[in-house]
Amino acid sequence: MVLGAGADLRDLDSPEAVAALELWKGWLDEGYAPNSVINNSQNTVWEEFLTGDFAFAENGTWQVNSAAEAGFETGIVQLPARDGGVAPAPTGGEFIMAPVQEDTARYDVTRQIVECMTTPEGFVETANTFAYYVPPTADGQAALVEEKPELEPWVEAVRNAKGRTSDDLGADYPVISEALWTAVQNALSGAATPEEALKTAQTEAETATS
Repeated sequence: MVLGAGADLRDLDSPEAVAALELWKGWLDEGYAPNSVINNSQNTVWEEFLTGDFAFAENGTWQVNSAAEAGFETGIVQLPARDGGVAPAPTGGEFIMAPVQEDTARYDVTRQIVECMTTPEGFVETANTFAYYVPPTADGQAALVEEKPELEPWVEAVRNAKGRTSDDLGADYPVISEALWTAVQNALSGAATPEEALKTAQTEAETATS
């Protein structure tokens, strides 16, 4: 929403951010989205979409099979940016962690596992195991699309994505994110206007990161 409008997460009450939240609030006020979105989870949103009463749902690769089995025809589109093109989805947070071992002889097997999961072939196997996660490398993405061409839209989305900690947010991202989603909740619930909610969010983020 915010990134697609061209906003900067260091400037939560910018005109771009306000316009994005006003759009979302407008959808709610006009009945284009149900009031339940305030408390919905990703699964709940998808369950509502499968009723056939809603034009679209924003979700991920883990719903590919469910979409194919829906009682109506479905399609996949990229989220559009405000000024055209593809809106960058926030990405990042998945990683491989290997524990420190007292028995260092075990590191050879650890290395083999990590290497297996980070080769193009390993990426595809990992993607299929974890609900079609999109590999981070071009080779891995190409291998995935070759096996699962229906995942091309999500590969394209990852290629256009933006890291959550980009723009020098670093370790400040969690508190900025919390301030932002709190503002969204306040605006959608009617507790504050989008502009008021985002001004409060910007103040809270500045205080927490100063």
